[in-house]
Amino acid sequence: MKPFEGRKRRYGDRKDGFLVRNMAPMEVVVPYIMPEKSDAWVLFEDSFDVTAVQKLLRQQRKAGWKGLTTYHVLFAALVRVISKVPQINRFVGGSHVYARNEIKFAMVVKKGMHFDGDRTIITPRFEVDSTLKDVYDRVEEQTSTIDKTVKVEDDENGSGLDKLEILLAHLPSFVLSTAFFFIRRLEKHGWLPKKLVDLSPFHTSIFVTNMGSMGVSPVYHHVYNLGTLSIFVALGKQYMKNEVQLDGSITSKQMIDVKVVVDERITDGFVYASAFKEMHDIMMHPEVLLEKPETVREDVIDRKPRKK
Repeated sequence: MKPFEGRKRRYGDRKDGFLVRNMAPMEVVVPYIMPEKSDAWVLFEDSFDVTAVQKLLRQQRKAGWKGLTTYHVLFAALVRVISKVPQINRFVGGSHVYARNEIKFAMVVKKGMHFDGDRTIITPRFEVDSTLKDVYDRVEEQTSTIDKTVKVEDDENGSGLDKLEILLAHLPSFVLSTAFFFIRRLEKHGWLPKKLVDLSPFHTSIFVTNMGSMGVSPVYHHVYNLGTLSIFVALGKQYMKNEVQLDGSITSKQMIDVKVVVDERITDGFVYASAFKEMHDIMMHPEVLLEKPETVREDVIDRKPRKK
């Protein structure tokens, strides 16, 4: 099940999204006031209690999901949040706001945890009603084929994105500059070839980086002006936190810090706050991710309810 599955494109829609036609007057004007994403970055930071997540991980690993990590749970939680708060799966193209017609994440995978270790990027797609198992399978499908023993340029089984990056890197500077000049112009109007959009990590719902895997705190990572990416999430390392309860007892919790950069033009602060609240609830009760959501909300983007 994809966002807006079965909806027909109308004039003004793009291959990768549908025009939001019920924006408030100020929301219509904002992309003209702030034409670049770098004008419209808003920074959030939060901490999540992952004690229940760790318990779930232990249970499911015993059940056979040996490679299950907090990363998989986070991905599944983000997909579930989109199913409840679909407005965060929007983007600005040109000077208009669009609702994305798929859920696609991006994630960097290091081929080696050392200074000269190469990196590759995976871009798994998810159904809007995905369970944790669905997300786990999609991520493992892409990461399991990565050969961490060879450089990107020497990897015969490298991804399409890897091959595209190698091709671009070998172009003369003036050719590369010209190519990106046209890419930016085509992107503005939604005219980029679908194959290029499918490969691109800059045309995704959310980009996630795990700083905790390197043992450091999260950073505020920019969302790129190029492409339609609207949200960048950085995870930090996990740590223990002691809290004094009302009865004087001390409870230890396992925590993880998160820093998020968003494009404020796609929706308002109330919606982002609602998304964070949903994320907190899911991380406190991650067992809900084992089942499909009871209901899935479709982003309301028309002035009048559309006929189904």
